[in-house]
Amino acid sequence: MLETCQQFQSGDITKDRYTIVEQIGGGLYSAIFKGICKNQTASQHVAIKFQNITLDCPQLTNEILILQALADCKHFAQIYGQGIHKKYKFVAMELLGPSLHDLVNRKIPNKFCLHSILKFGVQAIDALQALHKIGFIHRDLKPSNFVIGSTVETSSKIYLIGFGISQQLNIKDGNIIKPSTKDSYQVAFRYASINAHLGKEFGRNDDLMSLIYILVELYTGSLPWANVNNPDEVLRLKEQYQDGSLLAFMPPEFKQFEDHILSLDYTTEPDYQLITSILFETY
Repeated sequence: MLETCQQFQSGDITKDRYTIVEQIGGGLYSAIFKGICKNQTASQHVAIKFQNITLDCPQLTNEILILQALADCKHFAQIYGQGIHKKYKFVAMELLGPSLHDLVNRKIPNKFCLHSILKFGVQAIDALQALHKIGFIHRDLKPSNFVIGSTVETSSKIYLIGFGISQQLNIKDGNIIKPSTKDSYQVAFRYASINAHLGKEFGRNDDLMSLIYILVELYTGSLPWANVNNPDEVLRLKEQYQDGSLLAFMPPEFKQFEDHILSLDYTTEPDYQLITSILFETY
């Protein structure tokens, strides 16, 4: 977001507490800076996300709501503060490390070993179960939305980020009800489920199917539709590979993982313990 980059410079102080160091990321609606939070006894590095207050988009509000609800879960960033500075809403949160996308692309052959994939998968399932438990679907799972911690102690811990288009499950009187309207999914289709291509409402099963695509890509180095830009052709390939052939180079236990996901619909709760046990059996 160019305007935000121009508004904030290194050394700027937000709310007399957060000193901006440098920009480390951003998107269409927001910009993220590395900063230093100072209090009476110590200082620590933080991530500060800014969003123009005049924009009619729920991304930052969504993120704050979710992170506050998951404050006690180890796979989500901690929030340190929030407010308004100049024309911008901001949230200061735990500074995290590089994403899986960054890590896998650091050296050839751009893929992870089986042990790393399984370790990631178990933590990803744990994170998704926590998110789903509070009634939200992520809807935008991809390697760049899984990151590791920024310290030695947290460098092996997986964090889930990127809640800009997350949505609440359709719950009525305590029951999950299949929505009657189509989903207006508008982001990249590389890791999206077949349901997303068809305009069906995202459910917990769709987050898990996205996770399978991510696991396959990180372990084998690619997906059959990786270089295809036409969404209809991507859909055709996903349907073609849904017969189990997508998992041809994965451990055989992954077929049970996929079969379980395909047995679910919007209203059915996934068996997270089953999926985790499948991954553990693969070790």
